Amino acid sequence: MTELVGRHLEEMANMRASRKRRVVALCSFVSVLLFAFYGILHFLEQQYYLSTFNLLCLIAIASNYLYFYHHSDNTSYADLFLSAILLTKGVILLLYGQHMVGNVLWLFPIIAAVIFINDFRIGLVFSCSFFMLIGVSVQLSGADILPQYLPIDRFFLSLIALCCMCHISSYYYNKAVCYIQHLYQEGIEDLAYTDQLTGLANRWSFETWAREKLSQQTDKKTITALVFLDIDNFKSINDSYGHEVGDRVLQYFANRLKNNVRNKDRKTDKHDYSIARFAGDEFVLLLYDIKTVKDLDGVLNRICYLFEDKYQGSEMINNLTVSIGAALFPSDADNLAELTRCADKAMYAAKHNGKNQYQYYQHISLDHTEASTATHSATVTPIKKASESYT
Repeated sequence: MTELVGRHLEEMANMRASRKRRVVALCSFVSVLLFAFYGILHFLEQQYYLSTFNLLCLIAIASNYLYFYHHSDNTSYADLFLSAILLTKGVILLLYGQHMVGNVLWLFPIIAAVIFINDFRIGLVFSCSFFMLIGVSVQLSGADILPQYLPIDRFFLSLIALCCMCHISSYYYNKAVCYIQHLYQEGIEDLAYTDQLTGLANRWSFETWAREKLSQQTDKKTITALVFLDIDNFKSINDSYGHEVGDRVLQYFANRLKNNVRNKDRKTDKHDYSIARFAGDEFVLLLYDIKTVKDLDGVLNRICYLFEDKYQGSEMINNLTVSIGAALFPSDADNLAELTRCADKAMYAAKHNGKNQYQYYQHISLDHTEASTATHSATVTPIKKASESYT
């Protein structure tokens, strides 16, 4: 199942390390191929010193990559080691430029690779130092190390342009990653996807998650239900005790809800967004993979008893109860919006039938429910009745 963007914030915050691993792996692979090619080429040309140097570099990079691959959690020096080998190769190109005029153009990809392999500041130091070394070498040897079609001024302008583009890209990438890490450290996921008062999922994150979850519910052997909850007479609590006390009641109920209702995916064992504060004193749950209706009744009955021990605040508010409405997917509705409407209507039916109970929607309208309470009393489970059958 595709997860919410907020779920990926930790991965995004670590993208610098993952990017470095990919860049180091790619540069190592390309370098091994090139060193192998030039090692063989110099050997055939009987340039044994250069051939030996290339083969030693090949072994060093291959060893560095293998260590890097098997110890991916500790790659602090893999980039520096690879950069050192590439820069050493660049120095060799400068020293033997008269004998390998065309090969000096490899300085361009070498310096670009060094910039991208390392963090911005380290890459800046390496590239500037190497650029000055190139400048000194070209000035001392004249234009002998450069191809005839590449004048010194064009060579330096091209090198400067390449360095500037690479550094600008590296700088803004580094800035973006730092910003994402800052957001992650500040808890942006909690700010965007959870209700700040209760710590539950907010309405937006619940609906986004629930739509995807409903699309996954193809097993007809299990029950999926949307449950709407409302604290009875909550407005009178706010009016009598103040909003601060009302907020504490909401927090208390939310904590009891989290501790008594499963909010982890059984397959992944990860917390989901199945419990949410919908609005005010209204809460919503998506219960899925329920085996039988009896099991669902047990969950709803357990929710009804969350206030059984009374709210233990300094105000000692007594007789707190909840009204609950449940709609089944897909028998009552096959989409989230309609399922929410059905569960909400069932919840209001429970309120109008005396509160302190839960009721299933079962395709009946609220008006019809009010007019035929006696007829449909079997679908309504009062708290007192539920306590007799609850185990």
